[in-house]
Amino acid sequence: MQNYIYPVSNNNETPSKKSYLRPLSSVHSINEAILDKVMPIHQVVRFANQAFENNTPVYVVIEEKQGPKAYTRTLVWGKFNSRVTLKRQVMFTTADKKVTYLLNISQILAIQLG
Repeated sequence: MQNYIYPVSNNNETPSKKSYLRPLSSVHSINEAILDKVMPIHQVVRFANQAFENNTPVYVVIEEKQGPKAYTRTLVWGKFNSRVTLKRQVMFTTADKKVTYLLNISQILAIQLG
């Protein structure tokens, strides 16, 4: 995912003739957690439902609240046990079947194939 500046014109031409999207250079930070990429909520719902229907193992980044202003992010590998419900919850079990999560869909930051 890249950030873009729009419009950008070539210096040799007038702005009305040519404009295009130009990618911005990435921003570096000491705290990499601030710049973690997260998926839009509708994409998380779609990918979770597809992973359940296809019984596909996936990696999921889960954000859990530990206290006021304290969060932890965990990367887990496993399978979804249900579709996303009307209450926006989903069941997820790790591959070793030791932990089963009941997650609110907003806790899932990213899903990728395992």
